Amino acid sequence: METQPTDFVGQVVEGDDSELVFREKQGAKLELGDLIVVDNERVKYICMVSKLTYGSLIEPDRILTSSGSMLEGVSPRIEFPDKDLRIFRRVHAKPLLEIVSSNGKPAARQLRGIPDFLSKARMASEHDFSFLETPKTKVFVGKIRSGSKTLPVDFSLDGEKLFSHHVLVSAQTGRGKSNFVKVLLWEAMRHGKFGIMVMDVHNEYYGTPASEGLKDHPDAAKALRYYSRHPPPGQLELKINLKSIDPEDLLGVVDFSEAQKETLEKLRRQEGSNWASALLSIDTEDKEFKDKKGTIRALKRKVCNIFNLRETRAGYECVDGVFDLGGMGEETVNDMAQALEDGKVVLLDGASISDDTGLVIASAVLRKVFERYDQYKSAGILGEKAQVGVVLEEAPRLIAGAYGDNIFSRIAREGRKFRIGLIAITQLASVIPREILANIGTKVIMGNEMALERKAIAESAAQDLEDFDRIIAGLEVGEAIVSSIFSKFAVPLKVPKFEDLVTKDNGGAESRVKNENAPMKRYF
Repeated sequence: METQPTDFVGQVVEGDDSELVFREKQGAKLELGDLIVVDNERVKYICMVSKLTYGSLIEPDRILTSSGSMLEGVSPRIEFPDKDLRIFRRVHAKPLLEIVSSNGKPAARQLRGIPDFLSKARMASEHDFSFLETPKTKVFVGKIRSGSKTLPVDFSLDGEKLFSHHVLVSAQTGRGKSNFVKVLLWEAMRHGKFGIMVMDVHNEYYGTPASEGLKDHPDAAKALRYYSRHPPPGQLELKINLKSIDPEDLLGVVDFSEAQKETLEKLRRQEGSNWASALLSIDTEDKEFKDKKGTIRALKRKVCNIFNLRETRAGYECVDGVFDLGGMGEETVNDMAQALEDGKVVLLDGASISDDTGLVIASAVLRKVFERYDQYKSAGILGEKAQVGVVLEEAPRLIAGAYGDNIFSRIAREGRKFRIGLIAITQLASVIPREILANIGTKVIMGNEMALERKAIAESAAQDLEDFDRIIAGLEVGEAIVSSIFSKFAVPLKVPKFEDLVTKDNGGAESRVKNENAPMKRYF
């Protein structure tokens, strides 16, 4: 079907393979981020508007004089007619990719040329993205967006590749990071083959009686495990034996001096899994420890703080009941690791424990998974195992190596070889080491007004985002640009609201109203 002239929004008047400049058709009113298409005989070019400027064929002095007379009301007549072709807008657009025919089907490829001079451009439509293929393990992340308009085109990535090569979600507060991660987890649960650990600080992932969450997923019974001090029916109590925690699990979460690290290492060698009990039982007045009195006291204080322990006449006890020094909770860490290996999403109720405590638990679980997957790799059966990941909301602190090596930085550097990945959420991508940023395969870039952060993301992206700076700065809530090594172009997206996804998968609005009117049970 031929494109009618009324569909055209501009015409190529200059540019090169990095930027095309169009003269905008009057009344087209293009905006930053709009997707426009140039059709040539054998190739189609999809471009994104990255800059808008004024153009004029009138002498600058006359424009300034006329503007003054119009502004001050000196001359009541119209200086320039509405259809004056000497005045126009110049549209700068970044060529994203070429679409060619391959075996009778449209196929995308990197840019190899530029459109014919004076080629006309039109707005992109859903038909222009028929080259997109459905991945084997489809993880839907949003609909393709053209400026402020959402096209009816789903964009999905292959979960096997997505989670194994790490994901970064970067934006300022309130731009939709948590909503995106909930959508990502909801989609992952459809497959039952992605084990992902999440620290649920505000019950936003699991949900509450008054709000939707992953608990409302149609496959939640088999694909979700939730650990809490006060678990709802069908979920699990968060009770962990301190023997399951290794001093290594504290690294990156607690700041230790070199002397404290040496003491912890000595206790681990001598006492094994009983290192914590041994530390707490040390009498600093004994001859053996007199010269380390300050180190031991500081270690005891830090261990008691992280595990919320207090000393009583009968010994030490955990104030909130999460950790046990006796015989309870010995299998919890192993059970969590097994759930991840079985492809389940594992949520820790972070509302009932401190952030640092949750990170220590996550570290212990991921250490266990790493040990297992290392064995599977040696045995040649790693490819049969579920892809494992962890959602990290304090990404810069934990993978930048501020407090030394830890399981999270290890995953960032070598987890890909063991089918273990990160989903790192941050406002401060610039703090993450450049070699780690470059190693993250998919970057979900949401609104960010800080130039330093935009620059850090652009420099490490899979595609050239140099011309996207203004676009990223102006992204609204729920809007994103996805740059991935598994995509041929930087994809502008509109991420769905998580609540809308829940409604869609659970029978529509009528079912939702029925659930909202049902009596609420109080679990939290």
